[in-house]
Amino acid sequence: MQKLFSTIILLSVILFLSCHKKELTKNINTSKSKSESKNSPPVVKDAIIDAALDIMNTGASYNVDSMKINGDILSVFVNYSGGCKEHSFEIYSNGMYAKSLPPQLSLCLRHSSNDDSCREIINQELKFNMVKMKYPGKNTVILKLGAKQRVTYTSK
Repeated sequence: MQKLFSTIILLSVILFLSCHKKELTKNINTSKSKSESKNSPPVVKDAIIDAALDIMNTGASYNVDSMKINGDILSVFVNYSGGCKEHSFEIYSNGMYAKSLPPQLSLCLRHSSNDDSCREIINQELKFNMVKMKYPGKNTVILKLGAKQRVTYTSK
């Protein structure tokens, strides 16, 4: 009787440990793929000009930490809450330049969270090709994103 009881306990422990290891391995592989996708270089997207743009519709919440431009590529550094689903950003303008020297163009950054309810703070660099935002006849434009972020775009 005692031998049977010991065998059942031993088999239960082996079964428990083998199930536990599989779950642990699954979690490690999942977290690796998430971190690898976060560390991959950002894809350069084209800026979009839309005359019917609703500049107040920025989608899901986010914060812009800073912006910089190198050649025609605008880098926008953002943070947002998420971590469970893929998020996407698009940058728009209505194409209406402010009459100033140099001309100024307001941009709208739209965030799609795909209804991600996770709460991890994600820091991300977004890259956009700004060639479409050149002002005809001028090589310098001030790009404005929200009330605080401005960058001078000088094209060649």
